[in-house]
Amino acid sequence: MGDFKLTVLGTRGSVPVEGKNFAIYGGATSCYKVQAGNEEIYLDAGSGIVSALPKATSNITILLTHMHLDHLVGLPFFIALTQKDRPIKIYADKRVGLMPKEAIDKLVSNPFWPCKIEDYPAKVSFHLLPKKFFIGEVEVDTLEGSHPKGSTLYRLTYQGKSIVHATDFEHNSEACAALANFAKNCDILLYDAQYTAEEYERYKGYGHSTPEEGIKVATAAGAKKLIFVHHAPLRNDEELAALERKFGVEFAKAGDEFLL
Repeated sequence: MGDFKLTVLGTRGSVPVEGKNFAIYGGATSCYKVQAGNEEIYLDAGSGIVSALPKATSNITILLTHMHLDHLVGLPFFIALTQKDRPIKIYADKRVGLMPKEAIDKLVSNPFWPCKIEDYPAKVSFHLLPKKFFIGEVEVDTLEGSHPKGSTLYRLTYQGKSIVHATDFEHNSEACAALANFAKNCDILLYDAQYTAEEYERYKGYGHSTPEEGIKVATAAGAKKLIFVHHAPLRNDEELAALERKFGVEFAKAGDEFLL
């Protein structure tokens, strides 16, 4: 038992950004930490995971949505990997014919990085995603999303409360109906709203969505709270604040914490 808390570590899509115009919503790429009692679960390992400070007694699990760079680039710099014999479990689906470890080894190895994940002091194990499984007392449900080469949507349930992580998701009638059912009555829905409706017309097929579609999905699901994520990399604080006012929906900010 214990608290169920969501912490925002990385909010951006595509590429990290920095500077005074990105101080509020953050410039790091996708990473969300879920603390559920003694379980510390990281949703994606974008550059946001670099700032994570895992508790010494927590069990660590990383759930990867897919292997695009913005969701994986922080993994080699995750501090827990440097802690001798610390168990870390990494879950991901098979993508483009590659098992999770095979895909990660493509990036985290020479000539792009001087070692593989298995060479770190921590004890890392790789796992293929079941459709449903448990991490301690946290029930994990998965759903395949709508994204080029695929992306996994996650629902984490603990003590009757649930968080749905739906990033790198492109709306269409079938995908939205499936997501609304998957997210039914969830407490928090994290939804990819990288594009405005006008921008989306230029980027159809890129695997991302809009605030308007997110509101429709959240309403159909009966989600208690909707938070927009995967911000366009060059959308600055002022522009994101304007979108918050326009839609009356929160856009994830670096350092935000939500206690369920």
